[in-house]
Amino acid sequence: MLRVGRTKVAPAILTLVLLLSGCSGKSHAVGPFIPQNPIEKDTHWHAALGMYDCDHWMGDTPGSGIWNWPASTPTGNPARANNTRVYAGLHSHDDGVIHMEPALSEEAGKNATVGKYFEFGGWKLSATGFTFLGTTVKNGDSCGTAGAGTLQWELGKWDGNPTGTNQKYIMQTGNPASYKLYQYDIIVIAFLPPGKTIAEIDDPPSVGNLARALGAEGNSAGSATTLPPVSISAVP
Repeated sequence: MLRVGRTKVAPAILTLVLLLSGCSGKSHAVGPFIPQNPIEKDTHWHAALGMYDCDHWMGDTPGSGIWNWPASTPTGNPARANNTRVYAGLHSHDDGVIHMEPALSEEAGKNATVGKYFEFGGWKLSATGFTFLGTTVKNGDSCGTAGAGTLQWELGKWDGNPTGTNQKYIMQTGNPASYKLYQYDIIVIAFLPPGKTIAEIDDPPSVGNLARALGAEGNSAGSATTLPPVSISAVP
């Protein structure tokens, strides 16, 4: 179901939505690209991630919705948590934003997934739960006194609003780890108690940081003030 902020829109609207804007052109369908790509130099993409646990946004400080990357290489670059000698082409910078700067094909193009980001961070994600920032939850676990929780997730595309508020989302099914990331994406993954839906929570704090990242760092897919046509769609 498509929603705008806290307002839900009837599922019929999905018939008007075509492809993710990242798929609107051939080059977008295979990005982000490694620097050695002879044609495309668009090697730095950004997506906002929001992780929600029962009643708060997760972060290095509970409720903040932002976190730093957990591992560094000996030279100070973001590292893969399972091998700090290896650079992580998908990482964050104390902002909750997924920075996609692939150096190898295994982290570029169709391999630039939410699951790959979690793998590099030393976390886990599936259709039924996650391990993130020291917290592990799975469907059926308790959300305190609110009852047994379940994992829900949704996708959006940043619309150019620098405050990051009132974004549009479509609720998803399946495994969020399999989702292939694109420029301007907003991914919200929430573990919620009975009777609470992901449509009831606000935009993740990281969306504001996404706006700043896109405005401060050049990329061929657009900027904070000039966006390509944007649409969002349900993922099977």
